[in-house]
Formats: sequence, structure tokens, C-alpha cells
Amino acid sequence: MIMLLALGSSLCSAQMPNSFDASGKSAQSESGVPADQNGGDAANPQLFGMEIPLLDPSTDTVKYNGGFFDVGNNAVVRARFEKYLSQKPDESAKSKDYRSKIGKILKLTERYTKGKRPGSKVLVSIGKTLYDISDYSGDAGQSAALASALVSALDAQRANFERDRESEQLEKEIDELVKRTNSLNNRNTQRGSGATGNIKPSGQSNNSRYRSNDILIAHNTTKVAENKALRVKNDAENAANLLAAKTSYQSMMASFLLQRRFDHALIAARLYRHVFRDGDTKLNIKEDSDLGKVFSGVGGLPPTVSMIDQLASNARREVDQNIESVHSLLAQNKLAAATQRLVEAVAVGEYMQSVATFPEADRLRILEFWELRKKALTTLNHRDYEQLQAVATRMKELDADFDDSLLRSYCKGKMNESNLHLRNARKAIAAGDEETFNAEVRLAGEIWPLNPNIDKGMEQIEELDSQDYLKDDFRSLVAAGDLRGVYNRRDEMKVVAMDKELGSQYEEAVTFIGGLDEMLRLLDGQAQSVGEYGACMAWEELDRYSREDERYARDSAFKDAVNTYRVRANDFVGAMEKAAEMEKRREYGSALSCYYYARSKYPNSKLAQEGIERVSRLILDGSYDMKD
Repeated sequence: MIMLLALGSSLCSAQMPNSFDASGKSAQSESGVPADQNGGDAANPQLFGMEIPLLDPSTDTVKYNGGFFDVGNNAVVRARFEKYLSQKPDESAKSKDYRSKIGKILKLTERYTKGKRPGSKVLVSIGKTLYDISDYSGDAGQSAALASALVSALDAQRANFERDRESEQLEKEIDELVKRTNSLNNRNTQRGSGATGNIKPSGQSNNSRYRSNDILIAHNTTKVAENKALRVKNDAENAANLLAAKTSYQSMMASFLLQRRFDHALIAARLYRHVFRDGDTKLNIKEDSDLGKVFSGVGGLPPTVSMIDQLASNARREVDQNIESVHSLLAQNKLAAATQRLVEAVAVGEYMQSVATFPEADRLRILEFWELRKKALTTLNHRDYEQLQAVATRMKELDADFDDSLLRSYCKGKMNESNLHLRNARKAIAAGDEETFNAEVRLAGEIWPLNPNIDKGMEQIEELDSQDYLKDDFRSLVAAGDLRGVYNRRDEMKVVAMDKELGSQYEEAVTFIGGLDEMLRLLDGQAQSVGEYGACMAWEELDRYSREDERYARDSAFKDAVNTYRVRANDFVGAMEKAAEMEKRREYGSALSCYYYARSKYPNSKLAQEGIERVSRLILDGSYDMKD
């Protein structure tokens, strides 16, 4: 129980970074061993024969019975607390009835500790109530065990009482037999001395009476011995039975205490002196047993039932005060302190009513903060300092009093240290020192494995290594007029931009194709907004682009767009193409007719209007040779 108190009090320590070095291992002293393992340290103090756990807040470790525990990463403590936080408080009718009856029994037994003595009917009533509530799942059969122990103790007392009554009867019989024997002895003595007068009985008659008296005396003597033996046997059985009943009852009380069932331990301790009324409350525990080491006494005094009463009462008071403190701290949004207090309360009084009924909403608030703290420990172990800073920020948002300066300064120092090694690596690669470069990059990765600058540096190295063949591929694509091929591999080929000869060509190709794609996107939006003439308008715009710059006509995406709009504006495009063909063949009348037809399909066509004006001028001016 004491160990759990220490563990719980340290789980929310803000001194997390000091628990780990850059490699994520537990912090050690200069001698290479954990700080509290140094040979010069004084031994831990003892209480009840048990070593008191000592918390080292600088390393977040606890020394207990020769062992060292990293409480921040203690799986058992963490799992039990997380299970508690994830559970809903049991507010069922059965649980409320259980808690109510336990509370009534506690009040009833408290009254009997103030000088009153409960009758057998009250004890029987308490036992029946315990049996009734033992089927509640949260009880785990503890109430039935206590009721059975009460019944066993009372049965043992009744058996002892019956044997005591039998011994009293035997004592009376012994006294009566002794009186008879003494009387017979006196008669024999008087007859032998003639104390009865001068009449001398016959010898035969005297001898017969002597023998009869001797037989009765012998019988009485034997019966007295038998009765004394039975009385001694009863006394021995009473002592053994009482010791066995006390040992069983005391073991149960100690078990309740060690299991942190403080309500049951308190009830059992309060009823002890009313069940066993001999006034002896010493605990019959073997000194060399594990339990004996816990209850080895205080100041040389033997352990008593009152000690269990005091320990259980103090534990209940501490738990209830911790829960009250948690509610107060939550009201002030002090989640770090509230989490620490709740860990202590759960570790010690997991089965107490104040802990079991802790509200679900408050559990969820603490669970969120607890998960963040756990994530902080995990990210610290993995040396993910950017994530750790984000977690610290969130913890600060939830709890304004949370001191995140230690986390932030630690993270910033490690990140700067890693970046400094990368800076040295860049200098080394620039100087052609590959060995130093590799060493500096390795050190940077060990300090901060997720440093994004490491990936950037490695990408630059890979780009430098692949520069020659990328230049060849770039030249081939440009020579073939495949600027889109360059654009599609722009990230891979960006190293070419560093080349003085090819850099301008790379930027020109990427800029041209990027602008072309943007133009196609805008043109498609315009075509959709125009309606039935949209496809005609788009095709005409693409035709103009292709005549202005032949690079457009060589691009695959541009060709696909032209073909798409040609299909959508088939009549208009067909008329324009036929008009151009007739004009080329100097069949101006047919050409003019086709241009007019094209304009009828798309009245706003600039190309159709230009064709009409051009051909009309040729016809009116007669500036063509009929022979041609």
C-alpha cells in the first residue's frame, strides 16, 4: 500500500526529460549506474519491517525493497489507472444499495466503538446484511467472506461456552466426589479406632464394611481423575479453538487491508473486540512471514487489531481528501495536479466509494491529460522533439499552470544540436570530405532521428549523384520537343536548374507547361459557362494558340483538348476547315459560303468573320487570276 502511494505521487512528475538521455535510456549517474544505486547512499527507512519507497523526482524513479522502478513507464500502474479512467462509474440501483448498506454498517460499528456493546442479534443482523450485498459484482465476495468469518468466530465462541458449562458441571461433580470420599475415609478411620463405643463388631462384619468403603473410595478417586482430565481437555480445546478462530479472523482482516478493502477491514476490526471478549487484541502473526514483516510492530510494541483499525481509517481519510482535492483542482483547470491526486487516490483506495463514484466527465478530462502525458513520454523515448513540443503545447492549453518550459528547452537544445551537425555535414560535403559528412549525419540522426533537414540533405546528395544522367534525359526531352516530359519529372530534374547552361531551359519548360495547363483549365471553365457555343469558342482559342506558338501544337495535353472540342463543335470546325481548304484552292465563292455557314454555327467567331472579310475583298477587288 505504501509503495502504491509513492508510485502514484510520482506519475505526474513534470521532470520527464531528466529521465532519459539522447538515446532514450534511463538517466544514470556519472558512475554509470542509476543515481540512487551508488554505494554511498543511506538505506531506506523501515516502517512495520517494510522498506519505505523513496521517490527521486529528478529521475522519476522509486527505490523499493532493493528494486528500482521507472514509474512513468510502469506498465502495471499505468494499465490499472487507464482502466479506471475508461470505466464509467457504476450508478446502478444495485450499486447504490450496496454503498448505502456498507455506509450503514460503518455507522453502526462506529457507534459500538464508543463504549457500547452490540448484542448477538445486532451481530447476526450485520452478518445477514453482508450476505445480502455480497452478490454485487463490485464486492467480489468480500462481504460474504467477512460474514462467514463472523459466523465462524461466533460458532467458536458458542462451542467454547458449551465446554465451559460442561467444565463447571465437572467441577461440581469433582467437589461432590471429594466430599463423599472424605466421608468414607473418616468412617474407616473411626471404625478402626473404635470410636463408635465399647461394642465390638464381629470381624466378619468389619472387614465387609471396610472393603465396601474402599471400593467406593477407589471409584470416587477414579471418577475425580476422569473429570479433572475432561476439564483439562476442555480448557485445552477452548484455547486451541479460540486461537484458531482469532488467527482466521485476523488473517481475514489483514487480507482486507492488503487488498485495499478498507471498509471491510474497518468493519472487521471494530467488531473484533465484541466477537472475542477476552480483551486480547494482539495479532497472532508469525514474525518470519511476509505479513509479519509488514506488521512487525512500531517502537517495539506488538501489532494489534487497533493498528489495522487506524491504518484503514487513515487510508480512507487520505483517499477521501485526495478526491476532494481532485474536484477542487479540476474546478480551477489544474489538470496536472488533479491527475496526480487521482492517481494517488486510485492506487490506494481503488475500491472505496468516493473513488468508484468519481464522475465520468471528470474522468474523461483527466484521461485526455493522462494520454497526453503518456504520449509525451513515448515521443521523448523516440526523440520526436517536434511532436513532443506539440504535446506540451496541448497540455499547456488544458492546464495553464502546467510548466512546459523544461520540455521546450530540452527539445530546442536537442533540435539545435542535431541541426548543427547537419551544418557541419554540408560543409564537409562541399569540401569533398565524405567521411566527416557521414559521421556528422549519423550524429544528427542519433540526436533527432526525425529531423526533416536530414531528409532534405540526403535528397540533395542523391540529386548530385544523379545529376549527369538527368542532364542527358533533359537534353533528349528538349530536343524532341517533349516539354511535358520535363514538367512531369520536374521534381526529379530540379537539379538541372542548378546548371548554368540548362537552368534557363528547365525554368522555361516548367513555366510554359504550367501556364499551358492553367490556360486549359480556365478555357474549360469558360466553355462550360458559355453554353452551346462553348465548344466552338474553345476550339477557336486553341487554334489561335497553336498558330502563335508551335510548342502548343506539340504538347499532348493540348492535342487532346483540341480533339475534344473538335468533336463537340463538329459542324463549326468542319465548316472552318472546308472553308480554309476552298480558300487555299482559290475557290473563293465556295470558301465564302463555308465561312458564312461556320459563322451561323458560332456567330461570335472571329476566325469566320476574318475569313469572310478576306475572301470578300479578294472577290470584290478581282485580285486573283482566273487562269490560276
